Amino acid sequence: MKTTLIILVAAIVLASSAVLATDTRVLTMGDNNMILLDDANVHLFPSRVLEYPNLAVGEFGGDSFHRLGIHWKFGSTNPWVMATYFSTSAIGGPTGYYNSSPFGYFTEGLSSTDERIDLYYGRGNMIGGHNFGFHFGYSRASYDIDEANTDGDYQEKITYYDFGFGLTDTAGSYDASLHLGFGGWDDEGLDGAGDGVVQSEPDGFMDVTAMFRKFRQINPEWTAIGHATLFFGKRGEKDHGADAFGPDWTTTDDIITKDGRFFFDIGLGTNWMPAGNVLVVGDVGIAYDKVKREFTTSANHPAGAGSAEWTTTDVVFPYWSIGFDADVFKWMDVRMGATSDWISQKSETGSVIALTETEKTKWAENMTYLGFGFHWGRLHVDTETDPDLFLRGFDFITGNGGGSDMNGRISVVYELM
Repeated sequence: MKTTLIILVAAIVLASSAVLATDTRVLTMGDNNMILLDDANVHLFPSRVLEYPNLAVGEFGGDSFHRLGIHWKFGSTNPWVMATYFSTSAIGGPTGYYNSSPFGYFTEGLSSTDERIDLYYGRGNMIGGHNFGFHFGYSRASYDIDEANTDGDYQEKITYYDFGFGLTDTAGSYDASLHLGFGGWDDEGLDGAGDGVVQSEPDGFMDVTAMFRKFRQINPEWTAIGHATLFFGKRGEKDHGADAFGPDWTTTDDIITKDGRFFFDIGLGTNWMPAGNVLVVGDVGIAYDKVKREFTTSANHPAGAGSAEWTTTDVVFPYWSIGFDADVFKWMDVRMGATSDWISQKSETGSVIALTETEKTKWAENMTYLGFGFHWGRLHVDTETDPDLFLRGFDFITGNGGGSDMNGRISVVYELM
């Protein structure tokens, strides 16, 4: 991205010694947020927000400044922390571990970037002496058009509520969290006679995620981290407008679509510090991901009454990730990471009017990451760097042109103290 060069040049000129972690840092170290301790953890384990007060965090990527958060600290003897985040993230996405597809029904005319606010709250010694954390996310968008010359109007609305609860023991040796997401929408318009009718409605819209990790220090250099994630989500839609002779919006079950997703993973990671200025991380585990979509049509549908379903099951056995963070100068760190998912996928298609088809595929999905961290005093800038910077050099030096981005994403943290 063109503007990031100015930010990075300014950061390189400035020197510092402290390092804070961000979403970009854990990504460039092999996408290892689950086994690293850093402020990026608060999105997985809300109780960790208590350990990261007085911060301003900015996330940049995709040619935009897409998220800003401030961690506010209150009190001194028994302090508590609240973090407020505003972003341009897509509305209605599932909580926690991963983005979803084919999830997400969006009514006509609504923006997909209406995440209103994310709030995090953390306080120590609350439940059995544990640090407690809470997250609330709220997304909503709507519009309403009143047709003065008709019997009805247009109304479109979508909402999504995200609740997270986290516990961390006072020693910081383990974390647990539970995330619950609920949503829905309104979809009203006009039928052929100009009457206001319901055109579609939700038939299930929820996500549940549970996470756990445990740190065990083996010796001053080695720490082992066991972790697990469990996710369940569903979406459903009742479409009222599939009449064989044109939509009449009179029946509630012309097409019923139901999506379900079940996911879990379990893994074992490690943090290794061979020197005081070097951190090496690794993780290995297995994952299971099943997505199922069911269609049911009524006699009003042009194809007639019937049903069909599609199921895709991914077994990742195993997945691997490695990465390291090492300082080059007092003001600069270098980071590299890689992931390898060994995937076996089975896709099944079946209906009452067609033969069942099963397709099996196996492949390895590998990713590599390169990044740098720059520090000066309270300012920390983390980058995910385009390798073309080293392979081709700066365009104004080589004359190659091409307009490639210098960085894929940038995170900026400023310590408010």
